[in-house]
Amino acid sequence: MKKLLALVLALVMTLGLATVSTSAAYTDANDIDYTEAVDVMTAVGVFQGKGDAFAPKDGLNRAEAAKLIAYLMLGNKTAESMKGSGAKFADVPASHWASGYIEYLATAGVVSGVGGGNFDPNGKVTAVAFAKMLLVALGYDAEIEGFTGNSSWAINIQKLANDNDLYDLLDVASTAALTREQAAQMCLN
Repeated sequence: MKKLLALVLALVMTLGLATVSTSAAYTDANDIDYTEAVDVMTAVGVFQGKGDAFAPKDGLNRAEAAKLIAYLMLGNKTAESMKGSGAKFADVPASHWASGYIEYLATAGVVSGVGGGNFDPNGKVTAVAFAKMLLVALGYDAEIEGFTGNSSWAINIQKLANDNDLYDLLDVASTAALTREQAAQMCLN
């Protein structure tokens, strides 16, 4: 899995060097501040628009974040073929559009629930939460790195996120809700 992720990231980095004019096709292209990130992530199929728009300032929710991470880890075709059983979280039935991504990532230890057997697929994602997902997808073990179960989990994530340049070019507080374009930049980073 690490080799596949490394290949996907290498592709993203290579495409990042080229000028891609994907965002120009979005009706809200003038509202996009992280144009290169949106262009590259759209070109490799990780991000998709919302109709004719990209909606760069919309907050990213937990289900959308799961889809992005699954696409980065597995590639588009494999991620799209994932089907969920609805057995992992009470609020993510098998019929939920992201159930396959969420169940896969929960089993892989990339995401966890919010308590009470729920995932909260519509809940907003903070920068530190998305950084945790990316770090685990990159191969860090959440338990070993102290991303869970202790009072300094956010500090542990922030340190590794900074060490891995996940916040490069971003001006976002770790506890702030992450926008779609900021998530695209973190994925590119």
